[in-house]
Amino acid sequence: MRGMAADTRVMTKRGDRLAAKLGPGMLLLAVTPGIVPFQRVLGIRHLPYRGPIMRVLAGVFGSMAPKDDLLLLPDQGVVFGGKAYRVGDLVDGIAIRREEAPANFNAIEILLEGHAGILVQGLALEVGLPDPATPGALKRVAVDQAITSHLSIAAAEIALEEAAEVSSKLPGAKV
Repeated sequence: MRGMAADTRVMTKRGDRLAAKLGPGMLLLAVTPGIVPFQRVLGIRHLPYRGPIMRVLAGVFGSMAPKDDLLLLPDQGVVFGGKAYRVGDLVDGIAIRREEAPANFNAIEILLEGHAGILVQGLALEVGLPDPATPGALKRVAVDQAITSHLSIAAAEIALEEAAEVSSKLPGAKV
């Protein structure tokens, strides 16, 4: 199942909007090379969801992407280096963490005219169903060295920041 938290901010032609406030006919900014720069929303599915969700920490994908922590369903595609990866396969426990969805969690699935990466809190997410016959369309791939290396570096930076934050709160720590 694909989707994102209802309070996620999605880039539309008119600026950021909450995913829960999107509707048919709105235009979303597409960031996939070779795809029309704006994709029309065909529909929005509101999905009451229980089960695992993935927390992608702010800045994990570089250049402040995502801008804030992002909650995604396990099968949601994350675009990195022109490829789409299943976020559930990227969980490392540090940079991308598996959690249980809180009670009354609602996810939003966006249905577009085509298959594209759209900007969600500064990160490109795969939306729409892939058509293998379409040249230049996003390709969903298995975890590879490019994404593994990037996430390992991000996880190391996050671990160092968290350790420094913990040690600064210890008695006798210098401020």
